[in-house]
Amino acid sequence: MPTSTHKYSIEELLAALLRDQGIHEGHWALNVEFSATGASVKPQENPARTLPGLIVSVNSATLMRADSTAEGAVDAAAVNPRKNTTSAKPTRSRKPQSTTLQ
Repeated sequence: MPTSTHKYSIEELLAALLRDQGIHEGHWALNVEFSATGASVKPQENPARTLPGLIVSVNSATLMRADSTAEGAVDAAAVNPRKNTTSAKPTRSRKPQSTTLQ
């Protein structure tokens, strides 16, 4: 069991998801799908009483491409920039060595 908690803002969560998916461009938003079900619930402060209640569950979270002006959209280029790949150094060719004994 974890000994500490980690709280993320929506922007931090979006950045982590963009890094995980290797997305480096475009503006992205998070869409969360919920389900809601009515139920009879007993309040903790008065368990003898039954009240109408609502149970809400999270079904999924989806990264969605968004317009740059959309509220809450995150720029993937800013939070997950491409890494500069420097070209490998050219290998030096070795001077051919004779395979015969001299």
